[in-house]
Amino acid sequence: MSEKHHFATSQGSGLQELVHEYLEDLEINGRSELTAKRYGGALRTFAEWLAFHARKPLADLQVADVTEDVLRLYRLYLARRRDRTSGRPIAPATRNGHQIALRGFLSYCSRRRMAVPDPAETLQLAKERDVEIRHLAREEFERMRSAVDLSRPNGLRDRTVLETLFGSGVRVAELSGLTVRQVDLERREVEVIGKGGRSRLVVLTEEAAGWIRRYIETRQDDCASLFVGKRGKKIQGLGVRQIERVVSAAATHAGLPFAVSPHWLRHSRLTIVARHSGVHAAQRVAGHASLQTTARYLHVTDAQLKSLYDAAEKADRDG
Repeated sequence: MSEKHHFATSQGSGLQELVHEYLEDLEINGRSELTAKRYGGALRTFAEWLAFHARKPLADLQVADVTEDVLRLYRLYLARRRDRTSGRPIAPATRNGHQIALRGFLSYCSRRRMAVPDPAETLQLAKERDVEIRHLAREEFERMRSAVDLSRPNGLRDRTVLETLFGSGVRVAELSGLTVRQVDLERREVEVIGKGGRSRLVVLTEEAAGWIRRYIETRQDDCASLFVGKRGKKIQGLGVRQIERVVSAAATHAGLPFAVSPHWLRHSRLTIVARHSGVHAAQRVAGHASLQTTARYLHVTDAQLKSLYDAAEKADRDG
């Protein structure tokens, strides 16, 4: 059962049914299926915690059980919650993700004229440190792609996945959803459906386009997806987790001393564009609605910033 339908098991207007309706409302209003799934997971965590706290079955929970005091205790629970793998407290960004989903749900209830605590007042987000924009140096990416054995089954596909991520700057979910028809190799353009269902054109490097052409020419299936894998006897598009494993395996085989995710390759491309063509060009590549989001990539352009800074100082003195 998917995350977004997890709450559909109860009937009536209880908390679970309202959450289910809220997740459907997200999709109706254009939020992606991935967002609805993420919010569903966060709200399921809250409901399970609330059921334990209130000593009630999940099916018996009502909106009235969500009080200001309950939300304060839930924030405390999140602050003390630990990652299952590392044993460390979960990051402020993770805590905020849970609270943002709950905020959205309470706002939805408020719009339906239900008596709920004010989410902005009762669910204040934790302070986050500046996010480090993790990216690969070109030499590190060279090691990763060279580590893919093209003679192995799916070797060509995996190399092409790496080349496309690095050569386009698309998000992993965007890559997973690509179809062959969305790629124009002659123009080196890809039509990408990004966050919020917004469409944008992404340019491929010549190298990435060459690898995609080479990979497509070996395909003998009729699956519409750009990147495919076999599940039993069925050929289907690669999912996000499968792409993440391709990237992780390449980094391991390359001997890189840190874990690498597909987002590192996106960051690497945006960093290159920001460094050499400016933040506005990087914003178009990234598909960011806000220039401020893209501006984070300028932290690695110190040499360019220094040059501009000195030029401004000289112009002001001469003027």
